[in-house]
Amino acid sequence: MPHPNRAFPVLSARDKLLPFYLLGIGLHHEQEHIRRDPGIQDYQWIQCRSGEGKLKLSETEHIVKQGMGMLLFPGQKHEYYALSGSWEVDWIIFDGSGSANLFETVGIVDTCVFALASPEYLLSRMRELLQAALTPQERTLSNYACSAILYTLLTEIIQRVSVEGSDSVGQQYERLKPVLDYIDQHYAEEITLQTLAGLMCVTPEYFCHLFKKTTGIRPISYVNQVRINKSKELLLDNVQRGMQDIAHQVGFESASYYGAIFKKLERLTPGAFRRSYQKS
Repeated sequence: MPHPNRAFPVLSARDKLLPFYLLGIGLHHEQEHIRRDPGIQDYQWIQCRSGEGKLKLSETEHIVKQGMGMLLFPGQKHEYYALSGSWEVDWIIFDGSGSANLFETVGIVDTCVFALASPEYLLSRMRELLQAALTPQERTLSNYACSAILYTLLTEIIQRVSVEGSDSVGQQYERLKPVLDYIDQHYAEEITLQTLAGLMCVTPEYFCHLFKKTTGIRPISYVNQVRINKSKELLLDNVQRGMQDIAHQVGFESASYYGAIFKKLERLTPGAFRRSYQKS
């Protein structure tokens, strides 16, 4: 009989081509003392349900208590254990070619401990993942289902984690919401850094730092992306509409500058984009 709170899916070579795949999951686990000098081969997410423990890395130590989690990267020496009494955790072991890239989108590149926003929500996703792993269906279909749920869980984790009291990714985007809404509504007008920074009551310099830290791109680059995306609708709505008219409608001063930005972002010209979607 399978353990009701634990599963280790059997994976084929084809399953391991998935960008994310589940290797193991355990809920309501009484955490024992673990020391891995060579590190773990894959990735592991461990979320504290109750009690508290300590994670020791090569140069740092971290306390992990309720409402916190730790993400272990492959090949990094670590040790963790309960500090007193019971330390109950939930864990998943996973891998896949998309894992490192996903974490890198929010600057997570090493083993780390996080405070969590909505830890119960993440646990509900883990229960869903365990159920999929235990479901008696054709093995490959079960692994594909686990991959889909795992990807959703990981994206929700990176939105809800924060380090050393800083805002989570979700909170950072929430702070930027007035700016993002303003850009979406006023993309056809002149938009300055001073205007955007004023929406957050910060200096333009600090605003640029915050925006780049959250999104990975500069504010004006984001504005240009919005304008280019809006222009795609105009390119296809009326194939007779000229480039100068479209450029002005989405906030560019000239058709030549619009064309240069479009090609830089999309790797083809506006005209080529229009032709690629025209009905034959």
